[in-house]
Amino acid sequence: MTGSARNVAETVQEIIAACRSMTGLPYDGEPVDQLEHALQCAWLARSSGTERDLVIAALLHDIARAPAVAGIAYDGPKEHHGEAAARWLAPRVGPRIAWLAEQHVPAKRYLVATEIAYHARLTEVSARTLIAQGGPMNDDEVTAFRSNPDWQLAVALRDLDDRGKVPGAVVPGLDEYRTDLIEVVGEALGQAT
Repeated sequence: MTGSARNVAETVQEIIAACRSMTGLPYDGEPVDQLEHALQCAWLARSSGTERDLVIAALLHDIARAPAVAGIAYDGPKEHHGEAAARWLAPRVGPRIAWLAEQHVPAKRYLVATEIAYHARLTEVSARTLIAQGGPMNDDEVTAFRSNPDWQLAVALRDLDDRGKVPGAVVPGLDEYRTDLIEVVGEALGQAT
């Protein structure tokens, strides 16, 4: 194995190990654990035929909760887990996927501010965490959020996040995403795979 292929393989293994470290990890009182949630979100994205980057962002959006990454159990007023995830993800999977993962929290704030019925669809846990995450966006925040060309993908990720909380759902495991991870890591590291 060449040095560049080894770097890709090692980074992919690091990401998979971080995901596995979420097995059994409580998800703020939701009825699934962190890994089940990640796998459900990724499968919802994959089965909808969406683009690869959104599938991987769906898989990794809560990676900062993983003990192998940052172990952020609860969001605070100064930083949410999406921001910590983006810092960890950017050098591994690139800035676009990192941004999408980060924006699943602002997308919730955006939807609460722009869709009257959205707040009522939040689970009790998600409605509670909204307060710690800053509450609904103001008009300037909405404008800033919409200024990114991928803002609609961030909203799509939020939808996946809201739906990926089904106890007992049967979805593929991490191996389903290995090829995609190899591709995005290779691109992020500037290496052919």
